[in-house]
Amino acid sequence: MERKTNWMAIAASVVASMVIGFLWYGALFNTQWMAGNGITMEGEKMFKNGAEIPMTMTPMIVNTVAMVVYALVMNWLFGKMNVSTWQTGATIGGGVGLIMLLNELTGNMFANNPMSLTQIDGSYSLVLFVVIGAIVGGWQKK
Repeated sequence: MERKTNWMAIAASVVASMVIGFLWYGALFNTQWMAGNGITMEGEKMFKNGAEIPMTMTPMIVNTVAMVVYALVMNWLFGKMNVSTWQTGATIGGGVGLIMLLNELTGNMFANNPMSLTQIDGSYSLVLFVVIGAIVGGWQKK
């Protein structure tokens, strides 16, 4: 039987993802993340390596589209695996998040970036996919 897409679960996982991102990169780890990336603030302007970073909505739009794609791919995967509980969804999401964390680690090692970036970005990926997995896995359309 084909799994039906629960668009409310997709929307809820996107909203939850955005909240997690705002908390992670805003309230919780903003200072450490900016320092690890060499970003500084002067008033309302951001700078990296002395050059001003343009403030546009493009990264937020791309991020929102990515969150929709993540949720839809998890939904498709869960349909293939017959996932029907939030616990199983969260576990599989954790596996996907771990893969993303390892990707962050590898990329940051090659770029000689500080380990703090791996800790921040990698743990974000892990939490993100656990939450998406729990929502999409457990909230099924009847």
